[in-house]
Amino acid sequence: MLLARPVQIGHSVTQRSRGSPLTDDLGTIPFVTSSPFIEPDRFAAVRSLHGIPRMRTSTGDLGWLVSRYDDARALCADPRIGRSHTAPERAPRLWHAALFPPQSDPRQEMRQHRAWRSRLAPRFGRRSVAAWRPRVQAWADETVDDLIAAGPPADACALVAMPFSLRVILDFFGIPYADAELFHQQQTRARCPDPAEYSSTEMYAYLEALLDRKRRRPGDDAMSDLAAIEGAPRIRAMGSGFIDHTTIALRIGYGLLFLLADPAQRDLLWRTPGLLPSAVEEILRVAVPGGSWIPRYALADIEHGQTQMSAGDLVVFAFESINRDERIFPDPGRFAIDRDPNPHIAFGYGKFYCLASHLSRLMLEVILATLIRRLPGLRLAVAPEEVEVDRESVTGGLLRLPVTW
Repeated sequence: MLLARPVQIGHSVTQRSRGSPLTDDLGTIPFVTSSPFIEPDRFAAVRSLHGIPRMRTSTGDLGWLVSRYDDARALCADPRIGRSHTAPERAPRLWHAALFPPQSDPRQEMRQHRAWRSRLAPRFGRRSVAAWRPRVQAWADETVDDLIAAGPPADACALVAMPFSLRVILDFFGIPYADAELFHQQQTRARCPDPAEYSSTEMYAYLEALLDRKRRRPGDDAMSDLAAIEGAPRIRAMGSGFIDHTTIALRIGYGLLFLLADPAQRDLLWRTPGLLPSAVEEILRVAVPGGSWIPRYALADIEHGQTQMSAGDLVVFAFESINRDERIFPDPGRFAIDRDPNPHIAFGYGKFYCLASHLSRLMLEVILATLIRRLPGLRLAVAPEEVEVDRESVTGGLLRLPVTW
């Protein structure tokens, strides 16, 4: 049922088409915060609103802001929410950056999604990923070797998070490490607020050529699995973030920051390595570079509680807020590596649940375990408030993380 009148909860709300509430004074999305340790204060106000508000985005478009846990689970699982728009060149956008562009075929989206996901699911399954642990461990040891050789103080972002993530992801997908710089540059440019910095043409052409080679000479890797699909869908249909080392690299950097900035939690983990899986889950919940904003589109008209969405509307999921919803998480802003239960949905929910969730967890666990074992004195080399945050990239992250030992 539509709202009969605007809801007033400390912020002005005005009526727009279809009775949708449009907040006037909470600013534009995505929100930013002055500190990586706290969520933007406007999220609490948004979560207190009745229904899902419509807000202006950084492009001037309108988007529905999903900020509460129960709403997110329901809409993530809804088959009427997807990545496609009937007119992608005119689709409302969350930002000007090239990241998460709207796809072009709502009718075929789910068929294509199911085709490649069903083929890749065994590769990304828990058991298959666990079998990769020795290879991931080898990359972690090599990465920490390089960190130790550099000597303290050292930048854990440049020497640990980014190279480790890139090595593992390229190995897992079967992409030559000689092409690492291409992938790193492409992902950096896709996150730039200026879309002119990025062109997908080079990357798509490279991946299509790689798929052709994998069809002729398959290997034990994810790209060979994809190439084996009869009439394999074009990489373009899978989205620009299909092969992505940057997201997990940013999360490793943030996770280390949260751990090292909190001596009690750091010491607890160093004394109790058995808490490592729980610590990984808490990092995924609360150590969120850039807020983890995910744009999607309504593929049909949707009535969700008091909210009426129309086909083509932008629907934005703010997972930083979703996973700090006080209705679900007691003391949600506290970083607690022994939090139990911890039902976060950092990897999404439903049909678009992140295929790489097991691999991401493994990478976080292995690199943290390796650092604990080999550098028991690891600590920040600067005060936490002096750590530099990336405020240019739309996905945030740290510019540097100075550590010593």
